[in-house]
Formats: sequence, C-alpha cells, structure tokens
Amino acid sequence: MSVVKTIRVNALRVRQRSDVPIFVFGIEGRIIHQVASVSYAQRSKDGVLSGYQRGAVQKHIQEILDYLQETDSILPNAIVVAFDKRVTFEPLKGSQASEWGTFGHLTIPLASNASQAKAGWIVDGQQRATALARIDPKRSFPVVVAAFQSDSQTIQREQFVLVNRTKPLPRDLLTEILPGIGARLPRNLEKQQAGARVLNVLRFDSQSPFFNRIRGLGASGDGANISQAAVSAVIQNSIKKKGALFDYYNVSTKKHDVGRMARALNTYFEAVARTWPDAWSEGPTASRLTHGVGIVALGYLMDRILPEVDLDSQKAISAVENRLARIRTRCAWTKGRWPTLGCAWNELQNTSQDKARLTDYLLKAYSSRS
Repeated sequence: MSVVKTIRVNALRVRQRSDVPIFVFGIEGRIIHQVASVSYAQRSKDGVLSGYQRGAVQKHIQEILDYLQETDSILPNAIVVAFDKRVTFEPLKGSQASEWGTFGHLTIPLASNASQAKAGWIVDGQQRATALARIDPKRSFPVVVAAFQSDSQTIQREQFVLVNRTKPLPRDLLTEILPGIGARLPRNLEKQQAGARVLNVLRFDSQSPFFNRIRGLGASGDGANISQAAVSAVIQNSIKKKGALFDYYNVSTKKHDVGRMARALNTYFEAVARTWPDAWSEGPTASRLTHGVGIVALGYLMDRILPEVDLDSQKAISAVENRLARIRTRCAWTKGRWPTLGCAWNELQNTSQDKARLTDYLLKAYSSRS
C-alpha cells in the first residue's frame, strides 16, 4: 500500500456556516499547483456543464511573472481555493476558539502523479498561481490562501462568480455558469441568471430552432454561429422593457417561468426560420438575420408580435408566420439594399446605432402593412 504524501501548514479555521469551513494559511507560492488544480468550464455532449474557470491568459500570466521576479514585489491578495473532504484540520492542543476562529494545522494530501485528482481547485487566482509556479525555484515567495471545504461544484461556481464581481468575467463564461447557481445573487445578476437559464433551454432542446446554433461550451462546428450575447440581449431587453417575456418573469418571488419564456422564443424564431429559411441557414457573415444586429432587432419585433398570438394554440407558429409575411419581401438579409435605410445588406454592423436603425425600420415596416 503506497504512502500518501502530504504537506502540513499552520492555519486559522473560521466558521461562517457549519457545513463549509474556511481556512486561512500561508504557503510557498510555487507549490499551489501541487495541491490545487484549475477546473476549466466545459460541457459534455449532453450539454452538462462542469468546471467554471476561463482559459489561461498567457499574456496576463507573463505580466504577473515579470512583476514577481522584481526584488520588491509583493502579492497581498489571497488565492481562493476549494478543498475536498480529504483535507483535514487538527486544532492546536489546549487552544480554544476565539471570535476569529480556531488555530491549528491543516493537512493537505499531494497527488502522487499527474493523473491523480488533487485535493483542491483554484476558485480565484489561477493566473497568479500559474505565474508563481514559474518563478525562479531558488526564490521563496510565500502567499496567502483563503480556502473553503466543499465538494459541491455549485458552491464553487457561486464563489467564483461572487469573487469576480468587481472584475467582470467574460460575458459568455458568466452566461454559462449562472444557470447552475442556486444561491441568492446580487440584483444586477438576477435577470442575467434568468436569461442564462432560458438560453440554456434554447441551446440544448433538440426541437428548438436554436439547437446547435448558438456559440458556447459544448457547441462545435460551423453551424454554431449565432452569438450568445445577441440571444441574451433579446431576452434581457424583453424583460427590461416589459415585452413579450415580462409576464413570465416574477420579480417578487424570483420563480421565473423559464420554460414558458423558452417556448415563446422558440415559437417566434421558428416562424422566423420558416419565413426566411435561406437567411436562417447561413452564418452571420453571409446573413444579417443570424448576425447580432438582426437577432436583436427581431427581438424587438417579437415584443410587438407575440402579444397578438395565442402561444397555447397549435397554430401559434403559423400565426407568427402570417404576421412576419407582412415584411418578408422587405428585408435584405443576404443581398440587395435595405429600403429606407439606404445601405447595402451587409453594411449593418453589430453596433447600438445600427441595431436601433434596423429595429426602427422593422417596427415601422410591420405597422405600415397591418
């Protein structure tokens, strides 16, 4: 039976909640990667999310490393780590818990080989930890680690999102992570979470016109060519401006009808796909319909059309198609020039100005043919 190698460090245990102890300790910076790995965000073929971290940014890592190599460098901010249950804490003999916590020793097992799972995951500070692993081995550079003990990836993702609030995460990564977070979020993230959950349904429902069409983790191939940000904007705009999805967003209870919102979007955009099948089948470089400017503008038109349609009817898609028929020949998604706008089909760009121009055109064109 092989002997498990461990390291033992002085630590302070802090109890904020009974099931997730917190430990604060110092450790040689270059060995953090020996006790904790990075859980990169990725999706299975079934769309199940695992991990939460963005990919490494080599330029940023090099900038940190260059700074750490300087003789007067310091790194006072703690690296945040999540430990599994293999890590043990032993209070100092005779010590009593103070208002700050309990002093003792933390024993952390080390992975014996590259294939063995480490006892910890880096929740915040992966770039710093990577840079620390690369500094001159002759130099000692201890750092502070704040760790919490939980095997739950849900809790790890919650902490990852919350500790990164002041330094915004990449928008698409945040959209991937938010659906699986169960904790109460800051108000500015609540709508984003609801929208992200709706987006998840659209992406992985095989009956949705968006199935395998939206870029993101788990989506591959040329067919995944619709921007997450554009579809998210449709959802957020509709909720914010009290459009077609607002009735399914419960502000008081936070229990939003994600399924109903997804059904409304699927009904509308299935009708869009049937109205302009060639434009829908193309990617954003060949079609302004699947481009961010088209998706967002069509979202505002959705808020005009869906209140006129009974979503529970078996003919809901056809009812939307009948309304879109009013402007079917008045759109230059893939060729020609846009009437009134006075520009070629591909001159419209993913800017707030062009989104506003196209939205205004579609709404007026729809109303003038009613």
